[in-house]
Amino acid sequence: MSSGVFSYSNPRVIHWGRGSVAQLSAELQRLEVLRVALVTTRSLLGELDRLPAKPVVTIVISQHAPMSQIDAGVEEASSAGADGVVSFGGGSAIDAAKIVSVRLADGDGRALPHLAIPTTLSVAELAAGAGYTNEAGDKAGMRDPRLLVEAVIYDAELTLATPMELWLSTGIRALDHAVEGFLAGGEHPFNDVMALEAIRGLFSSLPRAKADPHNLDVRTENQLAAWFSFTLPGASASGLSHTMGKQIGARYRIPHGVTSCLLLPHVMTYLAKKTPERMAVLTEALGGPAADRVRHLIAFLGLPQHIADYGVGEAELRRAADEVAGKYPAEDLLRIYLSAL
Repeated sequence: MSSGVFSYSNPRVIHWGRGSVAQLSAELQRLEVLRVALVTTRSLLGELDRLPAKPVVTIVISQHAPMSQIDAGVEEASSAGADGVVSFGGGSAIDAAKIVSVRLADGDGRALPHLAIPTTLSVAELAAGAGYTNEAGDKAGMRDPRLLVEAVIYDAELTLATPMELWLSTGIRALDHAVEGFLAGGEHPFNDVMALEAIRGLFSSLPRAKADPHNLDVRTENQLAAWFSFTLPGASASGLSHTMGKQIGARYRIPHGVTSCLLLPHVMTYLAKKTPERMAVLTEALGGPAADRVRHLIAFLGLPQHIADYGVGEAELRRAADEVAGKYPAEDLLRIYLSAL
């Protein structure tokens, strides 16, 4: 057997299960946080009384985390004397909170402690990177080990306000993490086991969440499967479906989860020719051609499948393909985009 190395990079503490938000107070005490800056989204402002910590300032972030809002949030948190950050929401709120925590680093360069309470399945809380939208409206990102959050709380009760389409589409985003991590180059045996478990778990539990939206045990299954999908974050986040999705997501206001719904089956079809052995394992795990099974799952969940529904046409996709080209030829990427049109 060949040699290798694996660097485990999940947050230090992960709580899960209904009612686990009660652990927030103990985590803040452990991290010696007294003045919390809360980063959330407008849709969750009515849910803040469910959190057992009262913030000194609340920062509201919109979809795709515009840097102008993050800049304003840094100023607000600094003026309020915040010594810790809690994010409550999906990937945009969590990524914004990461940047706020690093921008407010102390004199020794230590970021403010950040605790994440996710309400979607996109697992931004597990990555030592953060995405945002720049002034030109394009998606950009930053990487810094200090962006990794200190603790995550997966409390299914706090996800009930999440619209079902957003919940399910971010579940497909998690599926995208697992598939792209599994198909990544090199050897990654730990991730392979976790990714396959995540794929099976998402295929099993997402349809049950759609059928029974208020079943907290099923939602916890969704959250655990999403967690398992992201043990190889670098490879997953730089996968072809992710990269192509980010290129059209912020620019045309398509949510991250939806870009995975639009592109993942078509990217899998393309990669099947390049990684036939790996795709054969996925086909065996899913009980049928992997790309087709993913396409059928997305359709069964009633999620978007066509880029054209977002007002994007061939000219825009040609531009995106040219911008993403490098490892893969622009002509190939355009064919993928057009197959999803």
